[in-house]
Amino acid sequence: MSIKRLRDQRGVNLIEVLVTIVITSIGLLGLNALQLQANRSTQDSGNRSQAVWMLEDMANRIRANNINTQSYDTGGNPVSCNAAPARVCASYHNGSNRVNANAGCDNADLAQWDLWEVACGVGANVNNSDVTRSNAVDFIANPELTVAVNANSQVTLTLSWDVRSGGVDDNNETVYATDSANIETRRAIMTSVFQP
Repeated sequence: MSIKRLRDQRGVNLIEVLVTIVITSIGLLGLNALQLQANRSTQDSGNRSQAVWMLEDMANRIRANNINTQSYDTGGNPVSCNAAPARVCASYHNGSNRVNANAGCDNADLAQWDLWEVACGVGANVNNSDVTRSNAVDFIANPELTVAVNANSQVTLTLSWDVRSGGVDDNNETVYATDSANIETRRAIMTSVFQP
């Protein structure tokens, strides 16, 4: 009888090992998914922090300048980073030279400079450098700043940015981590400034 029992048990150890491998693999895949989600959450949190800093910077500039808030209104359009404002209203270093502020910036010039500097950063002037980082805009993906001013001088600042982008393709179009319709591709944060 013992010989028959041994024959019946042949291959059982192999099945036990295979089941253990399958269970371990499923557990490791779960840990991998958990790590990926943690990385995404960390990136989202970092982008949100950068966005908050940018909005605080802009709100503080509006309060400190104490000029007509209408000068900051972007008309619902994001601030364009295609070209710097005509007048430089603050000195900065572009990575190789010091750029001095123009004398005689008026309130409208100062407002346009503030919007451009916060939304685009002076790093946009650093000969397309990947090394120089000048402010929060350099660490957030495709930020868009809009400013709306109502009749009561309430200034509403809105900043949106890409989430989970994977860079750009050969056609210079943004590639996202997934093409699923239920994954958000942009996030936004807003704040209000009341100017007396």
